[in-house]
Amino acid sequence: MGNSEVLERLATQLLEDAMHPPHESMGVSQGFLDSLDRIPRKKLKSDDTCAICNTAYLEDKYPLVVRLPCNDLHHFDLECIGPWLKLHATCPLCRRDLLKKKTNVVVVDDEEPWDDTFG
Repeated sequence: MGNSEVLERLATQLLEDAMHPPHESMGVSQGFLDSLDRIPRKKLKSDDTCAICNTAYLEDKYPLVVRLPCNDLHHFDLECIGPWLKLHATCPLCRRDLLKKKTNVVVVDDEEPWDDTFG
């Protein structure tokens, strides 16, 4: 078997693996991506940039900027964050799992308020 045959088999195998990954993706669904908060163009500042591509959002005539639920300051071009989130369900900045539901801790105070009139 010559080098060209080995390279051809390797390329074929890589293409098959890309089409059918050996493991299930740990990323988010398309529905999750579609539900991300959009930041309107008028709310973007001239120096706001995508942390992934480092391009100013306003360089694009029609920017599609989304905010992740982990932090109001974590916003990205959808074109940049989409592929990341399809593979990883975490924010690339803080690594917080975006699929975990926030749990609110409720503190129940069963004690009556202190009353010092009885001694």
